[in-house]
Amino acid sequence: MKKIIFTKALLLFWGLVNAQCLINNGALNSSCIGDGYNTTNQCVPNWLASHGDPTAMGTLGGNTWAWMWSHSNKGEGIMTNYNFQSGQNYLISFRIRATTNVSNPNTTVLNSTLNVKIASGLVSGSSYTIPTPSSVQTIWSSTVAAVGANWQTITVPFTASNNQTQLWLHPLMTANSGSNGSAQIQMEVDDIAISPAVIASMHFQNLAGTMKTDFCPGENVYMNGSNSTNETQYYIDVWRRPIGSTAAFQWQTQLGTNGWTIGQVGVLNLSNLFAAQNYFFTDGFEYQVKLAVGNSCIPWVEITRTFRVLSNNVSPAFTFTSTCASNGTISVTATASNTAPGISQWWALMETNTPGATSDAATIGQVGSILMGNTVTFTGLSNTKNYYIKHGVYGDCMTWREQRTALPQNVSWANYTTNFNVAPSGNLNGTVTVTAAAHSNPVTVNHHWSIFYAPNGVTTGNSNVPGNPDQCCSNATATFSANLVVNQWYYIKHGIWNDCMPWNETRKAFRVVIQGLQANGTPNYAIEESLIDEGTKEPQANKMATNEEVQLYPNPVTSGEKLTVSIDNHELKETKLIDYTGNARVLPFAKTNSKTYEISLNNQYKSGIYTLKLLCKDGTAIIKKVVIK
Repeated sequence: MKKIIFTKALLLFWGLVNAQCLINNGALNSSCIGDGYNTTNQCVPNWLASHGDPTAMGTLGGNTWAWMWSHSNKGEGIMTNYNFQSGQNYLISFRIRATTNVSNPNTTVLNSTLNVKIASGLVSGSSYTIPTPSSVQTIWSSTVAAVGANWQTITVPFTASNNQTQLWLHPLMTANSGSNGSAQIQMEVDDIAISPAVIASMHFQNLAGTMKTDFCPGENVYMNGSNSTNETQYYIDVWRRPIGSTAAFQWQTQLGTNGWTIGQVGVLNLSNLFAAQNYFFTDGFEYQVKLAVGNSCIPWVEITRTFRVLSNNVSPAFTFTSTCASNGTISVTATASNTAPGISQWWALMETNTPGATSDAATIGQVGSILMGNTVTFTGLSNTKNYYIKHGVYGDCMTWREQRTALPQNVSWANYTTNFNVAPSGNLNGTVTVTAAAHSNPVTVNHHWSIFYAPNGVTTGNSNVPGNPDQCCSNATATFSANLVVNQWYYIKHGIWNDCMPWNETRKAFRVVIQGLQANGTPNYAIEESLIDEGTKEPQANKMATNEEVQLYPNPVTSGEKLTVSIDNHELKETKLIDYTGNARVLPFAKTNSKTYEISLNNQYKSGIYTLKLLCKDGTAIIKKVVIK
């Protein structure tokens, strides 16, 4: 809708000016028909023949124009006086058409040219020889074929390379007429207009004259259009959209009643001019200003530029996320909540001597370098230290503002675990060796291993097994072999920690049992773990069911078959099958009647002796040996 207003204003201006803007009788009005361009019979005012005897065509008192021919490097042309200044921009327009005197001209003829030039030193004469002026510049040239026999209007902007005093138009066929079917080319021109080119130019600046496109609230916006040239009137209107938006600009207002102002642009205080019309530039918006300039010859030339009015009320608030990096250190990524243009974002990581403190008094110092940008990441933090993020915002339109936020010391990560497996082995001397292997974590952790006596499977004691020193810190496995015997309860304490999390541990009570002999006669060792009731923290071995209460068959059982368990006075909650390495797998089961359960064994189990652990809902633990064949 507002674009239509802009267009209507320009059309109004077009109607107010002389659209033809004819210079030096550019309409080629003639008082005679025929030979009218040489000095002896000059009936086309201000125009003379540059060579030959050009013809005045048309209707006297109506429309007349010039007709010229050329062949064999000879022909006719017209000229008029005009003061062209070196380096000045001009705009020339004219109507033109071209024909030949034969019905089927060849390519050579059709490639002959029609020319518009500016020159100095031309002397009018009736000779058909193409003259050589003292200085000449071609500003337009086209072939006969390209122009064609229908009238068309040509508009050409150009810059005079030298001072010239004449405008010169003529056709040129250098080819011999006789060898080209006696052909000649014919050029007709009319309505020639010349005007110094109108240039629209502008930029924005402040009161001091410094060019800028970002302004503060309340700051005057100046538009400098001093480099616009040859304008006698100008038009200004304003459009806007929120800063950061990619939507189309919306029309706001125009200067004056219809946007047009008489005179040259110069330097204008847009803020004051539009305030007088009760329109004000508001912070948070990007403004588009359209400037059109014109004169009595050129309706308008348009230019568009934008500027922004920045906000001076920007919050330093930010959000952050803490993660544990793969190397086991804390990484913190902070993101500014307000990312308004023209605002600088300043970030620093500070260490303090007190958890949660952000004051200067508690600050030890800055960690690392200052970071800039809307989003930053600090790396290499440790949970043994105290930190806060200091975030400042500032800009040309606002003074420093900051926010300080303390960071949490501990950062968790997915799949965190302190668990481990225990596997046995032995040697010919009858001593027992066990190896503990930590479950994997997705980040780097430190490991600490130690082994203690666990009377009755309880893991609260601190009596070390002699000869087994603590093992630390990078190994994810640990082996203990000194003074270990079968059927004795021990527990292994496994602790992990890194820069993300403090110490966490798992204690696992076990004993090594012999499940028969191997083929070579050596013992087949297996690990039996103690089950601790989660409610009482007491060994579940104290709640073992008697053999009379539990029956298991078939045993041995074939891999892939089902085990049937009959239990009196207990309801089954979970079943686990544990191999000799300590690896445990939960087995699916189904209740067949009030006392009987079927446990499914898939065919992946190898032959050997296994420990079956049955956990009942009342806390009772049942441990049975199962032989898979």
